[in-house]
Amino acid sequence: MPGVNLLSNRWLFQHLTETLDRRMLSMLAKTDHITISGDISVNLNVGTLLSNEFLTFDDNITASRRGAMVIELQLVDIFADLGAYQFAREFVQEKGYRICLDGVTHETIELIDRDRLGVDMIKIFWHPEIVDAGEAMHGRIRHLVDSSGESRIVLCRVDNREAVDFGQMVGVNLFQGRYVENLIAEDNRRRELLRLKRRIERST
Repeated sequence: MPGVNLLSNRWLFQHLTETLDRRMLSMLAKTDHITISGDISVNLNVGTLLSNEFLTFDDNITASRRGAMVIELQLVDIFADLGAYQFAREFVQEKGYRICLDGVTHETIELIDRDRLGVDMIKIFWHPEIVDAGEAMHGRIRHLVDSSGESRIVLCRVDNREAVDFGQMVGVNLFQGRYVENLIAEDNRRRELLRLKRRIERST
């Protein structure tokens, strides 16, 4: 929709994303036994977790798939209705899903209490300003990592080496973003070339 800023209307954006949620749940249910393996992370709305579509999805997937699925919920969506969130969180965690709090920035990190929110993981948006924010901010992130566990904090939107270096400095060891994806793709290319080289050597 050229020229339309969907984010300018909270309710329009909510309607659109809930529609996308239903499409995603339908697709995941169909591929549960076919193409998807390993852990998978899906960004959903709190309202979607309370919908009939989610109940149908849950009925159609295996118990092992639930344990391998991380449901990401936006910070803004959670705070919009804490009661609905708490009900949805207890329901899905009891089923075996994990909950990841998404949308945390260095500006909102002080609002977060992982234990009180009951989330399994937290995603922090990387921004170069974090480096310049000073030791007090770095200390808050370190404390969050130490108190939550290094396998529960993800630094996302990682687009360069600086983000990885900073994350490692404060104890983060889970990263997500274009820089990481490029490293993985490059490593896969190297592995493929090495396999090809060995195949050629065996055939000569």
